[in-house]
Amino acid sequence: MGLLGALLERIGWRRERAKAPPRAAPVPTRPAQAAAPAAPASVRQTPVAPLPVAAKPAPAAQSAAAPAAVAAKPAAELTAAELEALKKEQERAALLHSFQATIVDRRFQSLDIDQRFVDEMGASLQRNRDDFALPPAAAFDVMRLLDTSTYPVKKVAAAISCDPSLAGAVLSLANSPLHRGSVVVENVPSAVVRLGQRHLRLLLMDIALHSTRVHGKPFEAFSTLLWKHSLLTAQLAHQIAGVVRVDPEHAYIGGLFHDIGCIAALSAARRMSLRQERKISPQTLLAILSRFGYALNESILARWRLPESVGKAVATRRDLAKAGDHADLAAVIELANELSRPLGAWVEKREVDLPNHPAVVHLQIDLGKLPDANVILELAGKIERVAKIG
Repeated sequence: MGLLGALLERIGWRRERAKAPPRAAPVPTRPAQAAAPAAPASVRQTPVAPLPVAAKPAPAAQSAAAPAAVAAKPAAELTAAELEALKKEQERAALLHSFQATIVDRRFQSLDIDQRFVDEMGASLQRNRDDFALPPAAAFDVMRLLDTSTYPVKKVAAAISCDPSLAGAVLSLANSPLHRGSVVVENVPSAVVRLGQRHLRLLLMDIALHSTRVHGKPFEAFSTLLWKHSLLTAQLAHQIAGVVRVDPEHAYIGGLFHDIGCIAALSAARRMSLRQERKISPQTLLAILSRFGYALNESILARWRLPESVGKAVATRRDLAKAGDHADLAAVIELANELSRPLGAWVEKREVDLPNHPAVVHLQIDLGKLPDANVILELAGKIERVAKIG
């Protein structure tokens, strides 16, 4: 092969040797040991695995597991009491969620405001307040019959029956959680008799407020929130009035219509947006309500010929120094309005300093006698069921 061939052969052999895997080092072996003696036949058996030891849960896990124990059980294993408790907890969670379902987040309230539209509404209000007026509901015609010293049951029932929508509303609300008794009423005369003059007047007020609701997006969402919150405020005002010796009927009416100016502003905004074929954002509606709602309360209530004391109290509930002889009623209405805020019951949720609240200071009321959170939630649950009826 010659010298060159020998060199090539030697180089190729080295390369192949480098590619080959390294040999494993020999493992040192121990000297063989003597086998252990075999166990007797009675002892030689299949080995048994040790019993598993259950891991102890952490303290936090133990506390979290207790409330979830009922929910973790299959439905078939739950007792009647556990099923009822689970149902109430689910209803409570759904109710709390409904409170804030359509409320605009505070972080975005200043965005997308059509300031030109707001200013145009302000100019319209200055020119003619009648553009913001709400026509009195049909229920007010019946209420005038109730203002007499006698209670003409047949005339009242006939007047209600003349308006099919009013008759249906009376029957629905008379059997609703807010007004029903132990017996279901099936016709208008029975409802008139069972409710009585005073209670029927309050029910007709509820119907009058319901008739003012505004439809169409985004107006309907705001209108529904206002309606539910007003019903709750009326119920709370009625309870507080009994504690401080204020006329409960006037307190109920004041609570029911304490934000009627906001509904009037919503209605006017919808009419204007339809005329201009203009889309209105929720933030724009919030700006309209905060600017015009409270200012319209007194004029709307005067047009509806409600008791003068109620109109004055609603108009001055935020400034009791101007309420004069109606300060007690105004304080009751404003306190009822504020009680739902810590829970966020269809209003923007916020904490309220009740001990130092002007209404509490004026009434000198014991806070322990005010409706607590459980009472408020119970009333709100009834209102939510009424909303599903209507």
